[in-house]
Amino acid sequence: MLTLKLFRQTKGSMFAAQRSISFNALSKCVNQFNVASRLGNKTLTKPLLTAPMIARFTGSTAAVKTGKNYASLWRTERIVSIALMGLFPAAVLYSSPIIDTLLAGSISLHVYWGLEALVVDYLRVPVVGQLANKTGHATIALLAILTLAGFLQVIFVGDGLGNAIVQLWKL
Repeated sequence: MLTLKLFRQTKGSMFAAQRSISFNALSKCVNQFNVASRLGNKTLTKPLLTAPMIARFTGSTAAVKTGKNYASLWRTERIVSIALMGLFPAAVLYSSPIIDTLLAGSISLHVYWGLEALVVDYLRVPVVGQLANKTGHATIALLAILTLAGFLQVIFVGDGLGNAIVQLWKL
């Protein structure tokens, strides 16, 4: 049983009210919100106003409908970000095609995921339309492929990515 204290101020005096909420009641409110959000905008406003604050931030059912597992994607993004902290010094100290390729792939994925987050946040379909959203996704996919191709060109035709980083630092 979770106890929630609510404070309100009425005519200069403070009143405290306690209300007990079980986790089952909270999950019912979340389910009510999710069912209402599937019905359309007309029925969304009433359950949204009567639902508890936690239920308002549960998000939509779009992630469930697409079948994407965003928790594992977030975990993978963090693993790649942490790996980049070790790959940069490794590529500079021990420049080899394997380490340089790992660094190039990690940088390309990291940049792709960052730009994809921008497209998802700022090029939403209700705001800019389906065409602009799809164009944004296609553009960042093309940029990520071109970035990886450029890195691989430097690795296998040039001096290597680690040596290129060292030469950039010398400038």
